[in-house]
Amino acid sequence: MRREFLKAMLVSPWLVPESRSLQSALLVGNAYIASFARTDASPQGLITSNSDFFVRNHFRTPQISSDSWNLVVDGLVSVPLKLSYSDLLLANSVRRPATMECAGNTSGGIGVGNAVWTGIPLADVLKQAGAKAAATAVILHGADSGTGEGVPANTHFARAIPLERAMDASSLLAYEMNGSPLPADHGFPLRALVAGWYGMDSVKWLTRIELTSQPFEGYFQQQYYVALQANGERRPITRMLVNSKFLRPSDGEEIGTKTYRVEGVAWAGERKIAKVEFRASSGAAWQTATLAAQSAPLTWNSWSYDWHVPSAGKYTLEVRAFDEEGRTQPDVRDPGRQDAYELNTPHRITITVRL
Repeated sequence: MRREFLKAMLVSPWLVPESRSLQSALLVGNAYIASFARTDASPQGLITSNSDFFVRNHFRTPQISSDSWNLVVDGLVSVPLKLSYSDLLLANSVRRPATMECAGNTSGGIGVGNAVWTGIPLADVLKQAGAKAAATAVILHGADSGTGEGVPANTHFARAIPLERAMDASSLLAYEMNGSPLPADHGFPLRALVAGWYGMDSVKWLTRIELTSQPFEGYFQQQYYVALQANGERRPITRMLVNSKFLRPSDGEEIGTKTYRVEGVAWAGERKIAKVEFRASSGAAWQTATLAAQSAPLTWNSWSYDWHVPSAGKYTLEVRAFDEEGRTQPDVRDPGRQDAYELNTPHRITITVRL
């Protein structure tokens, strides 16, 4: 329903990058862009190409020259910094794979991808600046700005994360994606990577890192990315939940073989995937799928199951994953939720078997 609503609001298709199909673009008003490639991975590889990686922008993509760009680090620091693009490229770098998921990704949706990110640890910059004892949070400010329905004029996108999370080794200032400079839609020249947390905290087109001791009252911190209960309770959206999806077959596909290798991916944010289960009809017993490799946190793992098809007909296939602490995907969405985030019920697809 949410996806169809967003499609209905498509009013300015020219805002979508030319390399992407207009049919893959979602736009609300003239400020919010969510453009998704139709194929975000293949069963033969775990890395999503830059061209196939989903895009979720809140405003128009800013055009930034690395020659004139600077990163400011200020607030509750002992030594305020102003770093150039060259400064970052000369610093000690790390390279790691990480899965990123949009907080509004639907079950089995295409708002998720896995890339290899290169950059410098955010902790290195914070240590260089010297966080003062009173600092408790880091505000990540992006260059993108604009307005929209309910959004104050000239609002810049910004998100705050706890200082402790910013100091974690998995938090990067990334300037490369899959071995190439960040594409413009993915944050060139620099973006944050808060691996294991939903994608809105991996702020793109980063221009300022501000340390603070106060709760951040930014629009996209208080009005967006909040879990809402019917009783009025609110909590921030942060860590990615355990999730999984099919890569093959696809929904609506017809197959014509009695043995079919079903394949997909599973991820659990900061935790490892412990198990993936598959079944071919609602109410049937769950079967354990095979994981392709030893699971690691922060990145997805591929899985497969050799399904022996009992007969021709229509089947509803389901998949669910478990993390190392036993958390799994709920069979149904919490009916008390009033928001459209953290959608991680089992991925279900319908296929036809013709033998």
